[in-house]
Amino acid sequence: KRTFQKQCLWNEVLKIEKSSDAQLGRSFEFSLPKEWSRQEQIEYTTDYIQKTFVDKGMCADWSIHDKGDGNPHTHILLTVREVDSKKHWMSKQKSVFANSRDKEGRPIYNPELPSYNPKDKEATSKYRIPKLDEYGNQKARIREGKGTEYLWKKVTIPSNDWNDRKNAEVWRESWTRHCNKYLDKENQIDHRSYERQGKDIIPSIHEGVTARKMEANGKIADRCQINRNIKELNQIREQLKEIVREITELITEKARAIYDRFKEFRRSVRDTERTGTDDRDTGK
Repeated sequence: KRTFQKQCLWNEVLKIEKSSDAQLGRSFEFSLPKEWSRQEQIEYTTDYIQKTFVDKGMCADWSIHDKGDGNPHTHILLTVREVDSKKHWMSKQKSVFANSRDKEGRPIYNPELPSYNPKDKEATSKYRIPKLDEYGNQKARIREGKGTEYLWKKVTIPSNDWNDRKNAEVWRESWTRHCNKYLDKENQIDHRSYERQGKDIIPSIHEGVTARKMEANGKIADRCQINRNIKELNQIREQLKEIVREITELITEKARAIYDRFKEFRRSVRDTERTGTDDRDTGK
């Protein structure tokens, strides 16, 4: 039944996406925490997909891959069109009034600015760019029974922001927060690189299925060996950092002791100058 539903979904996608170079879907792969059971994998992943993608209008086709090799993950395939209340595919693009200009003076739509709203002309009328004729005058047309209608520039924009590259970071961060809700503190994950986290650690590389199969068969895979070398190097770096910390603490402690003795010596000199005596004087 589930396979039939998947086939129906993507057959309908193929019917509406008639262009030879059309984008049919959007694919993701998320790693699953090894600490989750199969039931938790299904439950937590379903909840995330529903709230992050489906509630925004996307249709999601997903599956979990877990061969027990320490690399559980989920594959998600999403539609790029919304479906309206009548179960019809909506357009990928829409026409809106241009509300700004780019550096070359061309009319554009800036999502950070208000859009023209015919129901609120007083507040939004300035957010329109007029269509100009060859003489620089605004174009107009005469409409029977309605008089002169001035023309305004429109531009075509995506119907949604699903293809915005900024979403990649948003979705990765939201997946991190979602996973961490169900993980102990010591098993928390972070979507950021070591560099962004401020950690001086060399990152490992992706090993892949082929390399791990080679290792399981008793062979040495180059990618796995690289990661072992990286792990060893990181351990050496941590040991060196610890030695540097110990030396720094020792030097700081010695410097503090010398400074305290110097202050004590200065205090003794000042006392001697005030009394005119020297504690070291034997009286002879």
